[in-house]
Amino acid sequence: MAPGVPALLLLLTGAGTPHRLLHEEAVAPMPWGVAESGRPTSATAPAPRFEPTETVESAVSEGNRFRIHFTRQGPNAVPLADEDGNGVPDFVELVGRTYERVATFYTGLGFRLPPDDATTPGDNGGDGRFDVYLVDFALRADGAFRMETCLDGTTRCTGYMLQENDFTGYGYPSDQEAVEILASHEFFHAVQAAYRPDLGGIASEGTAVWATERFEPALDDLEGFSHYYLELPDRSLLTDPSGPAVGFSYGAGLFFQFAGERFGDALLVALLEESVRQPTIRWPLLLDTCLRRDFASSFDAAFTQFTAWNLGTGSRATPGYGYARGEGYAPLVTTASALPTLLTSMRVGGASSRTFEVAGSTSFVTASFEPEPGTDLAALSLMVAAVTDDAVLRVVQVSGPEPLRAQVAAEDATRVVVAVVDGRPQGLGRYGELCIAATGQDAGCAPVLPPPSDGGTDAGTEDAGTVDAGTGDAGSLDAGSVDAGKPQEPIDDPQDPSGSDGGCQAAGGPLSGAFIALLLGRSLRRRSRPGPGLM
Repeated sequence: MAPGVPALLLLLTGAGTPHRLLHEEAVAPMPWGVAESGRPTSATAPAPRFEPTETVESAVSEGNRFRIHFTRQGPNAVPLADEDGNGVPDFVELVGRTYERVATFYTGLGFRLPPDDATTPGDNGGDGRFDVYLVDFALRADGAFRMETCLDGTTRCTGYMLQENDFTGYGYPSDQEAVEILASHEFFHAVQAAYRPDLGGIASEGTAVWATERFEPALDDLEGFSHYYLELPDRSLLTDPSGPAVGFSYGAGLFFQFAGERFGDALLVALLEESVRQPTIRWPLLLDTCLRRDFASSFDAAFTQFTAWNLGTGSRATPGYGYARGEGYAPLVTTASALPTLLTSMRVGGASSRTFEVAGSTSFVTASFEPEPGTDLAALSLMVAAVTDDAVLRVVQVSGPEPLRAQVAAEDATRVVVAVVDGRPQGLGRYGELCIAATGQDAGCAPVLPPPSDGGTDAGTEDAGTVDAGTGDAGSLDAGSVDAGKPQEPIDDPQDPSGSDGGCQAAGGPLSGAFIALLLGRSLRRRSRPGPGLM
């Protein structure tokens, strides 16, 4: 390891969420490339590679699936401790054991493993086993998958792994945790290549971050990357970033974490299987196909619910609402706005949201979003959430096809969050007028809607279309309302206002369109992480 380089891995933010160094160097939107200059044992290979003066040895893992290549001297040397005295450094054995655990875990979820490389032209590491090379990344990154060949044209591809040789200066709590994170992340890239290696940076890095979290939730990789997404929810998941912005692809792991918790591991397996059946289709459309065919849902319904879950991260994580471990994720970054607020030409892109935050402590806050004339209203939603600094109290959501207007009771809320969501899996941005106003404010674009006739009906009643966080029947399903802490019945067609996400119904009264009321209550139990097939 290069001396004198400061540890870069954990940079603590004010919110206490760790920021993590990207595993691969941020030089391209893809986490791998076809290796054309030889493996790291070759003098023509790009860095990191072994030095010509280093003697490279190898050891086979106990499960016989991996061959670990290492050296005992030079800048690429591994730690030499060998407590069992069997002649193989303990670090090398740790790497072999961990990759075996990871491979067994992924096959248990239903994923394919990469094909062997016995027929790879040239250097294949000595046999058909999957090869892992321990080399010094010098704090530029800490691992990478290198693809070499595809057995079926552009699918069923294989390659090898590069991994940091000693993790000196990286700031991981232990070698074991470092190896678990790298093995689970980088080997999942090899799993992806066993299907189709060109899903794009967001899908490849995002699902790899999800895979690490799924392998061992106690690892803080997703927690460390979550800020890359939650700081920029207005950035579309449809476009792969590059260069310094590539961290967003890692942060997008939060979307796949949502998908796994909401629909189960089977959805992620189905996504990769579908990528082989439709090798030219982009991942959002592949996911939409899987959701409609196998889960009676859709991409836009899922993305809209994902946006709602993101309200409950960081200090606003609330028992019974959204993510099982939302308190460990970065807080959602919103745009602070005054009351009333009027944006006459606001743009929202596909698979993204525009999120604003205004003051609460008023009877109601109302928001409206009216797209420009002639705009396709498909997959547009508006949500208004009453929140405090440490909880989400209630969320009201409305979807087209008419101009979007919603209000939320906000007397007990210190803040109100308003989000305009475009859940399409493809398409350009759409423009419209956003207006946010509070009780008693003269804002014709978003007038405060009349309260129920008795003036004091609970938000949990059928009229209001929401559930009161403090009532004892918070877990029950009323017309126009759902319990956000429990699995919701997905939908067949997200454009049908009678079947919006969560099984909500078209609301009567002054608000038209489809309502979803997502409630959480402090008294609700924290939802557990669902296993395969649940939700």
